[in-house]
Amino acid sequence: MKANQGFTLIELLVVVLIIGILAAVALPQYSTAVEKSRATEALALMSAVADSAQRFRLQRDRWPNGGEFNRLDIEVPSHVEGGQTVFGGRSFTISMGNDGGSTFVVAATRNLQAADSRYVLKTRVTENNDGTFTVIRSCGVSNDTSANNAAPTVGTNAETFCSAVTSGHNQDF
Repeated sequence: MKANQGFTLIELLVVVLIIGILAAVALPQYSTAVEKSRATEALALMSAVADSAQRFRLQRDRWPNGGEFNRLDIEVPSHVEGGQTVFGGRSFTISMGNDGGSTFVVAATRNLQAADSRYVLKTRVTENNDGTFTVIRSCGVSNDTSANNAAPTVGTNAETFCSAVTSGHNQDF
């Protein structure tokens, strides 16, 4: 009598199938978790820039201009890309601007690997009549990455990540 040694082909195929199913379920969840962590980096930097801009506004009675990152009382990370200084972290580029009035906007743009896929996180700081500030964050997909476009539109491939970052509340979270 011969002893069983090893697995049958069917048993091996079942194991490979189970591993494939687990990988198919886990990969999108992993991608979403990685994107959330990258967005957290951008949100922390945006909060620091918005807080610094509020102090700038109180000290100088005006909002900082888009190119005045060096005039803020914080150090915003930057690197040189194509001969130009780009502000932001490893995953996002940061821009800022104002509407010439009481609203200041900080935008973090995340370009994804797909050529046309990007989303923009925005923090709008509005000075109220009583001297307080109201902060509203939003996320959306937009071709306009400037900070002055305060209401991004939703509707391309990056919408999935934008929704994951904001827990499904794409506008004003």
